[in-house]
Amino acid sequence: MLLLAITLAVFCAALYLALRHNLNSTLNDSLESRAEIVSGLVIDVNRIDVAELTIPGDPVEGEEFVRVFDSSGNLVFDNSGEKFRPPDDPSAVRAALSGSKTRRTLDLGPELRALTTPIRANGQVIGVVEVGLSTDDVHSTLRTLLIIFAVTYPLALIVASSGGVFLASRALSPIDGLTRTARRISAEDLSQRLDVRLPDDEVGRLARTFDEMIARLDDAFRRQRQFTADASHELRTPLTAIKGQTEVALQRDRNPAEYRAVLRSVNVEVDRMIRLVSSLLMLARADAQQVPLAKESVNLGTLVSDAADQVRPVANDKGVLLRVKNGRETRLTADQDMLLQLMLNLLDNAVKHTPSGGLIEVSWSTEDGQAKVVVSDEGPGISPEHLPHISIVFTASTRRGRGMAVALAWASRSAVGSLSRMVGPSRLTMRPARARRLRYVFPPSSSYVRGPRIHPAS
Repeated sequence: MLLLAITLAVFCAALYLALRHNLNSTLNDSLESRAEIVSGLVIDVNRIDVAELTIPGDPVEGEEFVRVFDSSGNLVFDNSGEKFRPPDDPSAVRAALSGSKTRRTLDLGPELRALTTPIRANGQVIGVVEVGLSTDDVHSTLRTLLIIFAVTYPLALIVASSGGVFLASRALSPIDGLTRTARRISAEDLSQRLDVRLPDDEVGRLARTFDEMIARLDDAFRRQRQFTADASHELRTPLTAIKGQTEVALQRDRNPAEYRAVLRSVNVEVDRMIRLVSSLLMLARADAQQVPLAKESVNLGTLVSDAADQVRPVANDKGVLLRVKNGRETRLTADQDMLLQLMLNLLDNAVKHTPSGGLIEVSWSTEDGQAKVVVSDEGPGISPEHLPHISIVFTASTRRGRGMAVALAWASRSAVGSLSRMVGPSRLTMRPARARRLRYVFPPSSSYVRGPRIHPAS
């Protein structure tokens, strides 16, 4: 409204000034025309007939006048009358005799505009004519315009403000509804949605974006609650074991050997808790993308072979054949310990879920600028509905455009498969003939990738 008020005020002022200028210009043109007519009628200033200077359509007395002066500046003709006789202006007459024009404003009751101009004959100034016209029409028109402004200016502001309030309330009412609905949504209950049926405009897209954001938050909170429940369960198991063993040991006096046995059992459970807490710390750092990386040159084939050698005794005890299919030499700039931990998890998972007499194959290769490690087993696989519960995130970075730094951060809503060593054993039902082959790409297509490259020598 303030902007509109300023705009209308500027417009009214500009219109008023433009109209006043045009009206004054028109009045001056009329004076010039009347002076030319009178000058054309005067042949001899010493012999002027009043009838000769009578101009058709002359207004009533007081609205205009005509006066003629001779070459000596003496008044020889005046039709202004006694009541509205204008005062003499010798300076204006002298200026006209020298060839100049002079304008002045006279207040004789009515306001008049006067023009004093020379009369020329044969190229010489033979006299002076002074004509005057009333400015009442100019002032009357400007007064009428000001009255129009005084009425229409506030009326326009009232109409515009009322319409603006109405349109703004109509346009912003959906936002008000979104605000009220959003206030009812809390972290304890993110199942609600705005679900406002709006057209595909800015507000509609905003509402749908809010719903999508709330859905993502709901999913994140559910995963967090599930993860907290899983972690609590895993931590409670060793604590319960420690509590039971210590209570049994304290029920009666025992010999040193029995106390040492209890302490050894407690130490085993404490080691398990340390591993669990370390895994939880790693998960927290991974979520915050603060996993420290030890960048070093790693031979991927050697790393895979070493991991297979460590798991092979367990596979042999179970009657599972573990076969490594050698690929081309591939070197990475990476954190070797984290990659080795990843491979041990994958292979341990494969051994756990492969029946006796089964086969596990491990291979690596390079393709389209990416290093691939494939672990294939004959286990029951992972049910499709449980696959979204597993999140494997790889991060990569380059160093002067050469090599590839790969670090593994992992998080799971439920401890499944290759993550069982990190956050506890799997408690999900595994369905057969589902996702028997898991492929991990270093790095996969991910928003965390920062342009990795295979070393040129590889």
